[in-house]
Amino acid sequence: MDASRDMVDQLLLFLVRDPSLTQGGTTFDAMAWSFVAMVSALIAAGFGAVYQPSRKISAVFLAFSCGLLISLLCFDLMQVALEMGGILAAVSGFFLGLMAYVLINRWLSKRGLKRRCSATCGGLGGVKPLNAEQLEEKRTAMALVFGAALDGIPESMSIGISLLENPLVSTSVVFAVAVANIPEGLASGAGLRRSGLHVSRILVIWSCVVAVCVVAAGLAHSLMESAPDQIKAMTTAFAGGGVLAMTLQTVIPEAYEETHDGVSVLGGLGFVLAFCIVVLLH
Repeated sequence: MDASRDMVDQLLLFLVRDPSLTQGGTTFDAMAWSFVAMVSALIAAGFGAVYQPSRKISAVFLAFSCGLLISLLCFDLMQVALEMGGILAAVSGFFLGLMAYVLINRWLSKRGLKRRCSATCGGLGGVKPLNAEQLEEKRTAMALVFGAALDGIPESMSIGISLLENPLVSTSVVFAVAVANIPEGLASGAGLRRSGLHVSRILVIWSCVVAVCVVAAGLAHSLMESAPDQIKAMTTAFAGGGVLAMTLQTVIPEAYEETHDGVSVLGGLGFVLAFCIVVLLH
């Protein structure tokens, strides 16, 4: 186990281009790792737009990602925030992130983005498919960009902050974010295509989402470099609060509609997989 762990560490050191364990990664490293974590959403959106998988398949991925997100919240975001800035900073940042997600998500819902993970409408309205009058391309694109960015920005920021002190990005964070992004991209790509948008426009929309998250990771790394540990901890915990709110409000309800009791089994599998990665690589 020690030999395999050393091999993984050396590979990660090579990827982030820094041979020293005493220095943090660069802003470029933060942006590169954020891209690795977020690009899965773009790929999934393209796949969903072309092949239009059923809601059942999308829901299976959603259920699996529930466990991944909970593991990410517990073992990476909140644990790191606690160690970095203490219990007060961690709890404060957590509730700020949770409330920010709730309020922004409510604001977006009033503007047409009610169910981002819905394979029926791609996050552009209710359960029924949209008609031509409801499909306003500019409004649709902006709503989807803001909604997906709302999920991805806190996660990308946590990646940027994690590289401030350590050149080794948390593999479990990148893995959990990458896999958890697949259902949203898959379902939204399929739903947008059913709503009438061309595949190329769907890819442009999701490329914008990825770009926004990559920039967020770079900004977090640059702006937080000289910040107090408590601020870094609150920002990391802020991402944790957003992740939990997203899981409870968006991921679990959509997954349960199609998988029912299976959401517990699939979510448990996702949690165990992420937990094993944390144990093996930390």
